[in-house]
Amino acid sequence: MSLRKLLPSPNAIFMFEAAARHLNFTSAAREFNVTQSAVSRMIARLENHLDARLFHRISTGIELTDDGRILFEAVGGGFQQIQAALDDIRTRAGGAGTVTLSASSAFSMHWFMPRFDRFHESLPGIDLRFQLVRGEPTGPVEDVDFAIRYNQPGNVELHSWPLMEEVVLPVCSPSYLAEFGGLDGCADLRHHTFAHLQDSPRLPWHRYLSIHGYPSPTGSRSLTFTDYTLVIQTAIKGRGVALGWWHVVAHELLQKGLVPAGKEFRSGDYYHLVATKRRPLRKSAILVRDWLLEEMTMLRRQILDT
Repeated sequence: MSLRKLLPSPNAIFMFEAAARHLNFTSAAREFNVTQSAVSRMIARLENHLDARLFHRISTGIELTDDGRILFEAVGGGFQQIQAALDDIRTRAGGAGTVTLSASSAFSMHWFMPRFDRFHESLPGIDLRFQLVRGEPTGPVEDVDFAIRYNQPGNVELHSWPLMEEVVLPVCSPSYLAEFGGLDGCADLRHHTFAHLQDSPRLPWHRYLSIHGYPSPTGSRSLTFTDYTLVIQTAIKGRGVALGWWHVVAHELLQKGLVPAGKEFRSGDYYHLVATKRRPLRKSAILVRDWLLEEMTMLRRQILDT
């Protein structure tokens, strides 16, 4: 039996997908510029046609039944493949494409921007659009081509390519180092100013200092920010010492805008470039992936040669 005969109306599957995505008929109705009751009637027609309940109506709204989840997973994957195919068609027609990358604001500013010209020289027909993440690089990757995520090598729903090992070291400006010195050999740290990232549970300053046997930071000055880009800018401007994730600060280290101020910390974990398996990789996306991996390999070689 053809798909068309399995549905009461072509619109039924679109309205079902929107209702399942929002778990709310009113929100789904806004997408189609119709009333909530129109969506409810269409879902009822679909359920009657399939002889299956797709939603439970509960006091707080709606939730998917087991049959509803099966259909939503199939529809969601199909819609993503259609979207990828349409993007590819637009890319072929216009000779250009847009690839979306989810990454931290610090990575975008301090890793990509110094390579902006090289990216456009290598891939002149591709635009890169950033979906910025503040703080830890976490979150869903369904609506982007790629994402840079921390320690996600075993997620069966994702393609994953190791990008860089997690290496952290304290950094400061050359002028700050000349005036206040580094952390090694300090009897106390009261003359230092530490730049902190608010809500950074993985490696806050006190844990880093304890791991390497540095004195307690009691009595030192602190500057706390909600965005890691500002933490690094504080160090670049000579206003304090910051914990620098290697892939973010490597360019500034090579340019001597920042210098190491203490010992490295290696967690043994990696950052990965990931992509959902629910949509095929477009040709433009594959080109961007290969460019990112090649640039990171080149950066590691540059660091080893210095």
